Amino acid sequence: MDYFKLRDDYELFFKEDFIENPKAIVIISHGFAEHFSRYDYFTDSLNQSGYGVIRYDLRGHGRNKKDLGHIQSFEDFILDLEEIYKETLRSFPSIPIFLFGHSMGGLITAIFGSKSALELRGIVLSGPTVGELPSAKKLNRKLVKFLCKINDKFMIKNPIDKSLCKNEEVYYEYLNDEFVLHKASLRFYYEFLFVGPDNILKAKDKFSLPVLIVHGEEDKIVPISISKSFFSSISSRDKTFKEYKSLYHEILNEKERDYVIKDIISWLDNRI
Repeated sequence: MDYFKLRDDYELFFKEDFIENPKAIVIISHGFAEHFSRYDYFTDSLNQSGYGVIRYDLRGHGRNKKDLGHIQSFEDFILDLEEIYKETLRSFPSIPIFLFGHSMGGLITAIFGSKSALELRGIVLSGPTVGELPSAKKLNRKLVKFLCKINDKFMIKNPIDKSLCKNEEVYYEYLNDEFVLHKASLRFYYEFLFVGPDNILKAKDKFSLPVLIVHGEEDKIVPISISKSFFSSISSRDKTFKEYKSLYHEILNEKERDYVIKDIISWLDNRI
């Protein structure tokens, strides 16, 4: 584990989980408020199937040292992923690269994936926030933006509840995880709930990469209808949608996760 210095000198905590002679590399972007160690099981599964993995704590998250729970702009997430992708491409020019993003990480990955001239074999999105969330509909956007001008670092409690995962053990581990954000700034919520979805709305017509979307049917945090709408609107010729009956938001942490991971790895294998 190490820190990756970005264009603005922000140091991003990251880890390379490599194996000998990987058949491809998967770059993982986690969701809102969490951190990359919550993907240990998924990473181990990828390693065992021949994939190298690069994962990082998003800006303002996890074990990063600066501005935890706060961001100035959603665009920073996109630029951070771009730097990691370019560095991976420079370091491993002959190895295929895939991107994986869950929830807000899926939104970041989808926006980045809409850029042209990317040397990617494909993208996997898990419960991605690629549209307006129910929580955003309850808020007055203009009021939130105005309040940001007064105190954009005002901290608000993380609203995540038991709808996170059908496996309750995962929820309680999440609550007691010292590296999970239990509060985030007003500016963070504004950028995540409003600016990010605006960006994907503008970019989705340009999204043409091979993509697999996996989503829990009973996801109440990011309703599956959001993924289905995005899926139907993108221009990718190679696109696959998999819906998992009775699963909640964190399908990679459910007791049935091995089925989901098997589907993901099978999809990756078929695109190398």
